[in-house]
Amino acid sequence: MRVYIKSGNVGFTIPVPNMFLKFGISIVNTPFIQKHIPEEDKKYVNIIDWKQLSGCIDILKEYKGLKIVDVHSKDGSHVTITL
Repeated sequence: MRVYIKSGNVGFTIPVPNMFLKFGISIVNTPFIQKHIPEEDKKYVNIIDWKQLSGCIDILKEYKGLKIVDVHSKDGSHVTITL
């Protein structure tokens, strides 16, 4: 996955390997992270099956080049997330 950010004349790319995505998904359900989530948002986080979501990351490899997010603002800022 790649995150492209452009604001004015400055632009940069952040590559995010699938390994980091899977690691991030695996630590979200730990008690340390859970205690920092606000109570009103915990109901949304707890309905997610994190093990299945982690398995879906491998499936995303088949869709390389797919744009997930493509946002342009009025001031010229641009954010794109591509698989």
